Amino acid sequence: MKEEKQNKMAVAPMNKLFLKMGLPMIVSMVLQALYNVIDSIFVTNMGTKGAIANQALTFSFPIQIMIIAIGVGTGVGLNALLSKSLGEKEQEKVNRVAGNGIFLSICIYLVFLLFGWFGSEWFISLFTNKEEIIEMGTTYLKICACLSLGSIGYTVYERFL
Repeated sequence: MKEEKQNKMAVAPMNKLFLKMGLPMIVSMVLQALYNVIDSIFVTNMGTKGAIANQALTFSFPIQIMIIAIGVGTGVGLNALLSKSLGEKEQEKVNRVAGNGIFLSICIYLVFLLFGWFGSEWFISLFTNKEEIIEMGTTYLKICACLSLGSIGYTVYERFL
């Protein structure tokens, strides 16, 4: 007879579960908080142009929030599918959902990567015609969008847990 695997959440000691499952979530929250630090560093380095830099950040902010929102929404949907499949003890479906979730995360990242390279300047120029703000906002938005794999990845993978 084939031995059935036990659900770790049901049989593992609580302290071990806290460390194993809580630590990645803590790391993800710290990474999320780093966005604020990066914003502050960016504006601080502008010196006397702080007000202009702040406008550039403000215009970039909706895309930052969209990156996070799409990552969280995808993660929540995957979490629901994974939970349902685990409850039904359909290990093959669990594996497929997890694999598809990883693939979907990469696809979402590629969309934002392309937007970062080719759409950042267009997006910022929707809000202003001041060349200096467009330049600063484009630079910042490219950094955020092109390096969004971390943000998308951790919001999706956190929900895998």
